[in-house]
Amino acid sequence: MKMNNFTSGKDRKLFNDDRGVSPVIAVILMVAITVVMAAIVSSWSAGVKAPTAPTTIGLDITRSTNNVIVIVTSIDPPSAAPINLINISYYNYDGANHNLNYTNMISADVGASTSINTNSPALKKLIVTATYKDGTQKVIYNRET
Repeated sequence: MKMNNFTSGKDRKLFNDDRGVSPVIAVILMVAITVVMAAIVSSWSAGVKAPTAPTTIGLDITRSTNNVIVIVTSIDPPSAAPINLINISYYNYDGANHNLNYTNMISADVGASTSINTNSPALKKLIVTATYKDGTQKVIYNRET
C-alpha cells in the first residue's frame, strides 16, 4: 500500500511503502523453523548409539572321565578381550537331586582354560555363560544329554 508522497529539502521524495515487509518476515520464519528442526534432530540423534557387532567366543570343550575341560580358542572382535567372566556350570541328576558343580574364568582371554570335576562319567547338562565388559550376559554353550 502506497502512502502519500511528501517532499523535504530539495524535492526529495520519500515513500512509505510496506510491500517488502511480508517477504522479509517469511524468510526470517523459514530460517527460524529450520534452526529449530535442526536442533530437534541433533538432540534426538545424540541419544542414538551406533550398532556394535556381537562378540563371539570360540570354545574347545573336551571330556576326560570325570572332568570337562574348557579352552577359549578365539574372541571376535579382539577388542572385546578379555571377557570379564566365563561361568561353566555342570548339572547332573543322581536319581534324587540335581547337583551343580561350577567354576569361573575371570578376565578370560584366548588360551585361557579350566576344568570342572563332574563327579560322573556321564554328561548331563553343561552351560557356559559369558559376562562381557558392558555387564551383559549371554549363554554361549548349552548342552543336555
